[in-house]
Amino acid sequence: MSDLSKPIYSLTVGEYMQLNKKAFASEAEKIINNYQKNSGGNSSNNDIIFIDEVKELTGYKKSTIYSKVCRFEMPVISKRRPLTFSRKEIINWLKEGKPTVIDQEANDYLRKT
Repeated sequence: MSDLSKPIYSLTVGEYMQLNKKAFASEAEKIINNYQKNSGGNSSNNDIIFIDEVKELTGYKKSTIYSKVCRFEMPVISKRRPLTFSRKEIINWLKEGKPTVIDQEANDYLRKT
């Protein structure tokens, strides 16, 4: 599409789709660049992670993670969608041999009393 003065109603479907793709790619690039600039390009600074990152850390499938969260076997911050986890808690959970969350809470309670 070389003529910028062409009215939008006279575009073909292909021209309109091409225009939308260019606009979307430009906006997505701005968002990504802004995110990388603000986070320093390193997502490991964030303690809040989502299920895809938990998959990478644990090697579990999504369905396994959902079932472990439902059975209180895995630490989770929010059970609503999207599931949110703490990177530090997941790493500690893995280091401690994957104990159930209920056992940890019971032990913490017994230590306090």
